[in-house]
Amino acid sequence: MRLRRGWLAGAILAAGLGCERRAAEPIELHLGAVVDAAGEGAATADVELSSEARTVRILLDGAARVVEVAVDAPVGGRVPGAPVDATLDGAVPAATGGAGVPGGAWFRPRPVDAEAMTLALAGDGAAHVTVWARGASVPAARIDRSLTWTDPAIVDDPATVGLGRVMAAASDDGHGGLLLDAWFRRFATTAHSERAGPAQLAAQLAAAFGADPSAWDLDALPFIVTAVHNRIDLAPRDGGCGQLRVSIASIDPVYAPFHLIFLFRQEPGADDVAPDGTLHCLGTARRWARLSALEGAELAAAARAWLDGVLVHERFLLAETVELTVSPWEWRQWVGVPNTDPATMDVLPTVLDNPPLFETVDVDALNAPGALRDQFLAFVAANAPALDTRTLEIPPEFRAPSARVPPSAPRTVLDLAGLDPTVASAHPDLRAHLEIVGCPTCHTDNAEFVQTSVERLFSPFYVLELDARAARLDLMNAGADVGVPPFGPLQDVP
Repeated sequence: MRLRRGWLAGAILAAGLGCERRAAEPIELHLGAVVDAAGEGAATADVELSSEARTVRILLDGAARVVEVAVDAPVGGRVPGAPVDATLDGAVPAATGGAGVPGGAWFRPRPVDAEAMTLALAGDGAAHVTVWARGASVPAARIDRSLTWTDPAIVDDPATVGLGRVMAAASDDGHGGLLLDAWFRRFATTAHSERAGPAQLAAQLAAAFGADPSAWDLDALPFIVTAVHNRIDLAPRDGGCGQLRVSIASIDPVYAPFHLIFLFRQEPGADDVAPDGTLHCLGTARRWARLSALEGAELAAAARAWLDGVLVHERFLLAETVELTVSPWEWRQWVGVPNTDPATMDVLPTVLDNPPLFETVDVDALNAPGALRDQFLAFVAANAPALDTRTLEIPPEFRAPSARVPPSAPRTVLDLAGLDPTVASAHPDLRAHLEIVGCPTCHTDNAEFVQTSVERLFSPFYVLELDARAARLDLMNAGADVGVPPFGPLQDVP
């Protein structure tokens, strides 16, 4: 009887050991063997996981690198498509699901200066591992290299960026003179606001440069580029990798202040997309940050190459104007719409017109008693938590067609009197947060309605905002999940 018990105990022990994952010899992937001169490349391995936990050693081969890892669960192995448990240096993945196949994992790019990384895998099927070397670790973002460009070598070179180049990109005809002339004249005919200054400037330009705007040298017009702005922070909401903006200002002795802002979409590259299709824009973030290591002619050349890829017609989004050709200050946005004028539509099929301002509540209309105000207060009461955290978009019916602020008087504030008292007490900063997402508040909070002056100086508000954008860019490049930003500024607001 004792012999039988001993035999049974041994069999049970052997069976138990057979159910445990045995650690097989680690697989090694050498990144130094796959990278190009820029430190970019990929190494892959197919790993059988049937009954065995496996380790993949990722060797950096003596260089600090940015490393990204994806694990797919292919249809293969003992259990086809079985989920794979994966950790990288003990950390869980940023996302599950690789290359659209359930059961995989993705580890976002991050800087690594260790000799090696350890990828631990377990499962009942197989794993396909891809390790990308994404170049050297990036430097900390310098605002004048990676967030804004005001260097004269960049912004004073019309071949790099100028009114002629942005208008050519914004227009259908690749020149932009006809579009500019029609745009400036439209200021005087919009139903909600008639501003004569820009239209008079158009007439002055015709007198000085000729009656045919399509023959104008747009770079000879009285405008200068004040800055180029990187808005990668808008990526989670835009569907691309944020925006690139060009701000331009009039230097005409009469028709000024008159500022133009052109918005272009930054398209994602292959390294901006996770294996499951999620857009993260970390490749674009690295490329912007690496500009911080450049100086002088090298930076100017890199900036021109960047602008060559962005200042194209297909990426033009809209324009904005901020002007004080007559008081008060007025802010508008302008989008391309079909030209319905039979006299010009053949040569100018698309013109710029003035839609409601994004995220800007129409304070004057909403403060007035009536049905619109009642609807707005009901909307605010129903959505107060999201509005207070600046995560809900303001519907178009509550937005202003333009924003007006007197230059020497306080702006009119939004009146929430009549809001449900329990909502108001639960969200004491609600009014401020409804206002800060729009143009007038940002541009009058420690600023004189213009964030970048003709002298290429930034307002105190914009300086703080650039600091916040730089911090966000650094976090992205450190491998952090920065999430979706709130509407309005990144900097802390009351």
